[in-house]
Amino acid sequence: MFHKMFDNKTLFERLDQNTKNKINKYVDLAIEFNATHNIFARSNKKEVFNKDILDCLPVLEHIYENKSVMDLGSGGGFPGMVIGISKPKNKIYLVESSRKKAYFLKNTINTLELNNIEVINKTLIQKNNLDSFDYITTRAFANIKKTLNITKNNIHKRSKYLLLKGKKEKIEDEIETTNTKQLSYEIIKLDGKNGERNLVIIKPNE
Repeated sequence: MFHKMFDNKTLFERLDQNTKNKINKYVDLAIEFNATHNIFARSNKKEVFNKDILDCLPVLEHIYENKSVMDLGSGGGFPGMVIGISKPKNKIYLVESSRKKAYFLKNTINTLELNNIEVINKTLIQKNNLDSFDYITTRAFANIKKTLNITKNNIHKRSKYLLLKGKKEKIEDEIETTNTKQLSYEIIKLDGKNGERNLVIIKPNE
């Protein structure tokens, strides 16, 4: 099923000024840290904004206030940090195995006074002891089957997966290898100025 394409720049313009300011500061901090620690393959602020910030914004449209979010493999903070800045009433947990990236995330949270975001510096395994979450998000993390398998302990009956992915054909191949009897899914085509982008929404069947 396809919805109309989102205009990501319009989504950014709809954010309030305080949120825009914090996102801009976050990008500045990321570029500064990246210059010496190499946490992502970007060379300047414009590139981060166009390829990373704008790419994450469609996820915001599907997250209700006061709900919990676990962002898997947060890396430099996409989309988890963007969600946390944009939705201060939501509790966001950034799961990142790299100590270097987790250090950056924690410093950024402290600098921007983002009290709703917490970093979990560990590799998530299937038999983990974390809570269940209302939303689980990923971007460039793993295939769908692995994502579903390692988060079995972390969902409830109304949980949703919001997965930022690339080509629809590859997504459908990944879904074919999963057990979709207990799950329903939707593929939403996004504003793909940097290549084909889709948001995959997966939730347990009622």
